Amino acid sequence: PSQPLQNDLLARMMALNPNVHSFEARIHADVHMTSFPYLSPSLDGTYYHEDPNRDKIVFTGGLPAVAKQFEKIYPRIDGPETWKKLYRITKTGDAGGVTTFRLVPLKHGRVDHIDVGVDDAHAAIVSERWSYNDGSGYAEMHQRYADVDGNYVVVAQSGHVEQSLYKADITSTLADYTFNPHLPKGFFTEND
Repeated sequence: PSQPLQNDLLARMMALNPNVHSFEARIHADVHMTSFPYLSPSLDGTYYHEDPNRDKIVFTGGLPAVAKQFEKIYPRIDGPETWKKLYRITKTGDAGGVTTFRLVPLKHGRVDHIDVGVDDAHAAIVSERWSYNDGSGYAEMHQRYADVDGNYVVVAQSGHVEQSLYKADITSTLADYTFNPHLPKGFFTEND
């Protein structure tokens, strides 16, 4: 049986990097399509984040059509400070120093649930798996962190997308972080 979310772990997750409210980082992604059209592009660009849950990727190198699609489907999850408003949260496991939570959206949509693995020691999300209720498949992501200028941030990701229209393996690295950059008003709503 599942148990309610441990409030202390959630509080520690929200307190991770307390002085960082936004960042930008260089992103490099390698996509290996394991279904038609069997492309394996490498993409380069910039990843932008602003609390609580605004994210944007702008690719400047690689195949333009693939980059545009990848910007739209890049798996992401809302920050833990928004979870109680958006999801029914249950603890589903605790093994090997990782606590697993199931997030079920309160608002019905394409995502049936998200399983999230949280490193107990650092209170950081180390794995995510999106399961879809329309039978179209799943997406999963595993993250590796490092200390950058006193902040515990993602430096590498690996994932797999298994959708009805395509299948792909994705690896990415994030580097050259700039913390709390000035991002113009409306930046995250611009259609590029």
